[in-house]
Amino acid sequence: MKFFSSYWFYIIAAIITIIGLVTGWYFFFLLVLPIGLFSSKKDR
Repeated sequence: MKFFSSYWFYIIAAIITIIGLVTGWYFFFLLVLPIGLFSSKKDR
């Protein structure tokens, strides 16, 4: 499962990079995504 979760992390990072380059919403995702990751880890 470790490989699978890291695989999804790279896919999400690539999507954020593409969206950031196209729309300029880079900083929004960089601020929101870490908050979502930390809160999801606390729920487990």
